[in-house]
Amino acid sequence: MPDVAPPAQTIPPPAPREVSVLPITGLPEIREGDDLGALLARALAPLGPQDGDVLCLSTKVVSKALGLRIAPEERDEAVRAAAVRTVARRLHTRVVTSVVQIPSGPVMAAAGVDSSNAPEGPLLLPEDPDACARALRDQLVSVLGVELGVLLTDTSSRVWRVGVGDIALGASGVSSLQDLRGGTDADGRALTVTVRNLADELAAAADLVKGKASGVPAALVRGVAAATASDVPARQLSRTGPEDWFRRPSLESVWEALGLSAEQEPIARMSPEPARERIDRAVGVASIPRPGQSSPSASSRISTRPDGSTHIVVEAAERSPAALIAAATLAERIRTALGAESLSAPLPEILVEVSVPDSQEDLS
Repeated sequence: MPDVAPPAQTIPPPAPREVSVLPITGLPEIREGDDLGALLARALAPLGPQDGDVLCLSTKVVSKALGLRIAPEERDEAVRAAAVRTVARRLHTRVVTSVVQIPSGPVMAAAGVDSSNAPEGPLLLPEDPDACARALRDQLVSVLGVELGVLLTDTSSRVWRVGVGDIALGASGVSSLQDLRGGTDADGRALTVTVRNLADELAAAADLVKGKASGVPAALVRGVAAATASDVPARQLSRTGPEDWFRRPSLESVWEALGLSAEQEPIARMSPEPARERIDRAVGVASIPRPGQSSPSASSRISTRPDGSTHIVVEAAERSPAALIAAATLAERIRTALGAESLSAPLPEILVEVSVPDSQEDLS
């Protein structure tokens, strides 16, 4: 496991204590230009804010106040413009969803552009959620006179987990990462790798009393030990860059290694795909001309044998050495692309052969 840069302060394991999650009600529908800090301070007052409290606020509310709204027909272009890089694209019915890394670091579906609870048009995420959280916190600390933390949260899915939950996109005055390395567990064993993502835990806890259906966009989390003992921005929570273990999914990784550009990559479906569809895609991926390849020197055809196995024949254009090399290269590209398609679910038996013109000889 790669080293994780320690936050500004190493936090000892907290003693068990009671934690409260309090919904913040009374916020009006936020419009562009509203003084969000003043509205939040007024809504927080009945809860008696205390030092160490953490305000968890849906990032969408900040987007509304900043006027980060677009027309529905501009959504696809907005996703492209917000993408630092495209991780994958997936087809769901007739809609293509792009999974991209956004400027603040996280990898999110559709760049976080969201239409739920946004009847006037989809909302973009702020480019710098940490800066937005910091500005809100400065205003709230000044008005309320307490040292609280602020998290801007949004719904996201996790790799290898079904469903969604809230994570922190922006943070100010919060110990977003708590470094427990050097301490011990309950049995006295040394902790050597444990760095706790407290910000995401707080965001998920807050979502238990707020959410898209409840009309409550904010909550106050109280009683979490050392939650505001240091100030770690949410940007540090994203494992992107050199420490990204899963920069691209398996299919896209192989396609990239085979030399496809982003524009040439096909789009796989979110739902399970039939074997023949995946086989056809693998052959298509392998057959796309590469840079410097003037014209195809080989072609392929697919057939199904009586026993149900798939037979792919790669035919050289002629009996020249160059044509034979091109055919063999195409065959290996097909085998590689088929291997990528087999990672998610095994494919049936497939035989890939090279055929030489004017000869009965096949090269397996």
